[in-house]
Amino acid sequence: MKNNVYVRSNKSIYSITLMRLASLIPMFLYGFYKNGIYLYQNHYGDLLDMMRPLIFLISGGLMGALVNFLWEKLIKHNKGDLKSILFSSFTIEYGVFLGAISSINTNLLVFLSVVFIGLLATRLFNNRLNVTAVCFIALYLISNFISPYDFANIYEKSKVFSLTLMDYLIGRGIGGIHSTHIIFLFIALLICFLTNNNKTTITISAIGTWSILLGLFCLIKGQDFLSPFFANNYLFIFGFIATDMVSSCYTKNGELAFGILLGILTFALYFVNPVLAPFIALIIVSILNNLLDRLMKPLKKH
Repeated sequence: MKNNVYVRSNKSIYSITLMRLASLIPMFLYGFYKNGIYLYQNHYGDLLDMMRPLIFLISGGLMGALVNFLWEKLIKHNKGDLKSILFSSFTIEYGVFLGAISSINTNLLVFLSVVFIGLLATRLFNNRLNVTAVCFIALYLISNFISPYDFANIYEKSKVFSLTLMDYLIGRGIGGIHSTHIIFLFIALLICFLTNNNKTTITISAIGTWSILLGLFCLIKGQDFLSPFFANNYLFIFGFIATDMVSSCYTKNGELAFGILLGILTFALYFVNPVLAPFIALIIVSILNNLLDRLMKPLKKH
């Protein structure tokens, strides 16, 4: 980072973060309805339960802002304006995304602690790993130690569903609090593509590789394709978390290799732990991002 601008882009962290988050507002509103309003209307929770989807989303962002504020003020003694301090890194985006992909059943105190400590640690050690992936793995392991990690809300736990493709597209699948509406996700990705605020090559190559490998496996085994394809936040992860501006490749060929490798590793790790598979894969490929950029650099013509 230099002067609040990512050195491989002519855009500021502020403008990138706001555009990416703004494009996801319909998806966030749907998550609020599905995991909050709907449950309250059908007597599955009280008013506080209804607000939980927004609490996770907003508190995640606030933790990111607090980390930047404390780091810039107490450690770096930054005397700049508030906006440049709060958006001195992408931690606000990371915090919001963690709130979006977490289970509605997550203990809020555990969530806030992991997000704050995880984001602060990444600033302390200047980590180039995918921050969201690292924090989610920690959140999953701690939460799973307390009780089995489950994405289904209280209503979904009480029913047996037979979902169609359209059900998944309009968000009825089980997943993170704000990550299940696929149509809204693709609209958000289109907006970010048109405004040049996302690494679309990574998204397309990752989803393409994952879908081809999973499709072949399901075809050979005679198993259902839709449920594993849309489950566990994979499309949201490939769309917005894998395309992190700091820890992913920046050359076009590097982005292509990054996405393909991510898809391959996610498929392989799916059979070990389907929830953590894309996050572990992301950490591995984020370690290799600079190497991939160098290896995939086009040869100069003589």
